[in-house]
Amino acid sequence: MKRILLAGGNSGGHIFPGIALARALSRQEVAEPLFLDHQTTMENKIFPDCGIETISPPWSGIGTIGDSMLRIPAARQWLVEQRIDAVVGLGARPAVAMGIGAWTRGLPLFLLEQNKVMGRANRLLSRFARKIFFTWPIDGMSRSLRSRSAILGCPVREQFIPSALTTDQKLQLLVMGGSQGAEPVNQMILQAIALLRNRQAIRIHHICGDEKGAGIQQRWDQLGVEAKVSPFLEDPASALIDASLVLGRAGGSTVAEICCVGRPAIYWPYPHHRDQHQRLNARHVSQRGGALVVEDSSPGQVAQWIDDLVENRSRLEKMAESARSLGCPDAAQRISDVLAAHLGADQSGIPHRLEEVMEGVR
Repeated sequence: MKRILLAGGNSGGHIFPGIALARALSRQEVAEPLFLDHQTTMENKIFPDCGIETISPPWSGIGTIGDSMLRIPAARQWLVEQRIDAVVGLGARPAVAMGIGAWTRGLPLFLLEQNKVMGRANRLLSRFARKIFFTWPIDGMSRSLRSRSAILGCPVREQFIPSALTTDQKLQLLVMGGSQGAEPVNQMILQAIALLRNRQAIRIHHICGDEKGAGIQQRWDQLGVEAKVSPFLEDPASALIDASLVLGRAGGSTVAEICCVGRPAIYWPYPHHRDQHQRLNARHVSQRGGALVVEDSSPGQVAQWIDDLVENRSRLEKMAESARSLGCPDAAQRISDVLAAHLGADQSGIPHRLEEVMEGVR
């Protein structure tokens, strides 16, 4: 069986789509998937229980893009030693050296892009990729990129399935402050709920980040709001299915999971990314009726939205339907099918001289 390397585990937003795709590849017996493991904090947290084989690169640390260029010769040799037949870049720096190394060896390179705008690593690797899989349409694509791309959705784990909104009398609000904690999100939602007309009409599950739980729970108790506080989500799919409204950031894989389940959301995009990809992700869903987007940090605006949705459940249902229409729960299967077609085809290629590659990325 062919061996396919998935590289790019720099955050959960990169790793979890890779896990979903790896499981589809295994289930269909398309290839034997392996994760490139740099033993980062997030990788050490996720990989031991994911059921996918991991393999370490011939260097330590992720390094910079410049470091990746210097690692290409080692990557070329390592890919041969490990009998790798193809590489899938998951959208971060760890994929760069292996992706270019694969291309110089004549091995096919594929890319996953979870966001509405391509990140730096994928922009660099896109010139070498045989196929780029997009979650959403990307504006301003060149003719070459368009001919080698497919919009098939973001791979999500099989637990994220479409489901109807809960019929509980109270609105179930899931606050996703993030597994690492997003303190501005935590503080903003506390301030917003304090302004609600009827705090007894909601029930909250607040994911607040490590070492913040006791203080956050005390704040909710002081506000007289029924709330469950967790440092991180052990079972994010079940939490989404139990929710009737979600509030949080707008990373590509998070938005994809929310849409797959079909949940209305209030997105507060992280404001400091240079490419503003979270804002573009959130607006894509908002423009199609599935979400509201916080353009500033106004707790008053968020409180008004929640009040309106508490009192207008039909609007909540319509938002859920719109979000669900954007979900692609079978994205991993669809991408796996395309990879099967490519890996079953003639894999012969013309290896390029390393000097040509280095010149092309300077």
